[in-house]
Amino acid sequence: MGYPGKSKKIYNTPHHPWQKARIEEETALVKKFGLRNKKSVWKFSSMLRNMRGQARTLLGVIGTGRVTEGSHFAREAAQIQGKWQRLGVLKEDSKLEDILALKIDDLLERQLQTLVFRKGFATSMKQARQFIVHGHISVNGRKMTIPSYMVLKAEEDTIGYYVGSSITKEMLMAKPAPVAVKAAPKAPTAPAAAPAPAAAPAPEAPEASVEPAKGE
Repeated sequence: MGYPGKSKKIYNTPHHPWQKARIEEETALVKKFGLRNKKSVWKFSSMLRNMRGQARTLLGVIGTGRVTEGSHFAREAAQIQGKWQRLGVLKEDSKLEDILALKIDDLLERQLQTLVFRKGFATSMKQARQFIVHGHISVNGRKMTIPSYMVLKAEEDTIGYYVGSSITKEMLMAKPAPVAVKAAPKAPTAPAAAPAPAAAPAPEAPEASVEPAKGE
């Protein structure tokens, strides 16, 4: 156990920093779900990895056929299943094997930021995150300022605007969407006038012939 007063990292970062396929996948998730940075992706990836590890271990033990219904392993499997069913990640009729088929998108869909946008309380993922951080969103009557909060299935219908918030759904829907203003096309510039041809030099006058005077 570490020092109680010192916070420790609860997620794993990538082992190799420069992997093109992984970087592109993480960037796509950040854009799709309006995340602040890739730290949230790493947190949910670590959560999913732990889920799969627990399920894989329990499936291996249960698969031996020597586990009874009232054993510790059977209770632990039921608890893990029930936890993710309450969070809405797994369906009610799902089995322990279904955890191995989950993706990180399934977890990100259950965070508060995503549900605020899906339910129409914000016009974009970025705006949903802003509303939550600024204290405009409540869950079950309580102000919630954590965008990555995992919403329980029973709490999903209680999401709304906080009582003290100045934002209402009617105001949000009445606000027209911003229209991108296109820049006016530039007027074509007139071609530069061709330089005037240089005037031809005037012809020189012929020199007058001087006849010698008589007697010279």
